[in-house]
Amino acid sequence: MKRYIDYLNNEKDNDGSRAPMLMVYDSFRGHLEGSVKEKFKEHNYDLAVIPGGLTSICQPLDVAINKPFKDNLRKEWHLWMANGGAGQTAGGNLRRAKIGDVCGWVKRSWEQISDEIIINSFKSCHISDTLDELDISDDDNTEDSDKENISDDDIE
Repeated sequence: MKRYIDYLNNEKDNDGSRAPMLMVYDSFRGHLEGSVKEKFKEHNYDLAVIPGGLTSICQPLDVAINKPFKDNLRKEWHLWMANGGAGQTAGGNLRRAKIGDVCGWVKRSWEQISDEIIINSFKSCHISDTLDELDISDDDNTEDSDKENISDDDIE
């Protein structure tokens, strides 16, 4: 994790500066180590942790990106198989795909994920750098709905 933070810190804008960063992680213990949190702090990263059991609700990849990516990857594999890509070993078993083929499948599968899907995945998790972009309906915010239904008589 610490080497990853160093790698991220080297990604700077053309003028040598870096925009503020927020890292959102699940509650895996390796993300929560004191030394890891301190390293993020040293490099001016804000760290947010998704509580255990909530990644399927709060993590953009789980909410909206993984399924279309895996669907695309599955299509790549099916095309490779349909075109005889696997072939057979002398024993009659299917050959494994070459690492270069798999890398190509992953690259093409990711390229098919549109910017709109990525942006909407963050919005659906209510992660945004501006509150104006969030679409929070009254149905999602029960506290506000309840407040609207309280009359002055109820308060007294």
